Amino acid sequence: MLFHCGRLSPEKKPERSVAALAELRARGVPAVLVIAGDGPLRERMQASAARARLPVWFLRYVADRNVLARLLATADVVLAPGPIETFGLAALEALASGTPVVVSAQSALPEVTGSAGLAADGDGPAYADAIQELAVRPRADRRAEARRRAERYPWSAAVAGFLRAHDLTPGPGEVRSLRPVGTGQSYRTSPDPGTRGGNAASR
Repeated sequence: MLFHCGRLSPEKKPERSVAALAELRARGVPAVLVIAGDGPLRERMQASAARARLPVWFLRYVADRNVLARLLATADVVLAPGPIETFGLAALEALASGTPVVVSAQSALPEVTGSAGLAADGDGPAYADAIQELAVRPRADRRAEARRRAERYPWSAAVAGFLRAHDLTPGPGEVRSLRPVGTGQSYRTSPDPGTRGGNAASR
């Protein structure tokens, strides 16, 4: 099962995920695609998938973080095809769930995913190649590598990096997050109990 999580808008290039599925099916791979997210391209993508008789499920916006976490953890590969992503919280949450990610080579995500994912330079066939390369890795190995990679990016490291970039110094108790982001959970990053992190599929 392939999983795409994100806003279905032109700059995100979500149609690459459908194109990757079409290429895999043409190669005889019995893959299916689940898409969580909504946006201006959804209706066009649904119509295109229906015409091609591709097994694509459009879930629209997924508000329940536990459901999203299960989807991320169940997938064999998560797709993040956006070429302008700078960090990619959904991709990082996929890694934290133990799922490798295929990302756009034009984005900054290859630096985030490292050896736990692959970068595709192109459209459907390039993503299909990367998906198949990841799929032949032993499942236990690729899931363990994804988790190890995610553990390099706890919220505390992200906040500390932001503060360094702005020449700021946190006061006592202002940065309290100690666990890696991911698995759909919310983590505190300030003393305020109402401050919440985590990610749900984009509207």
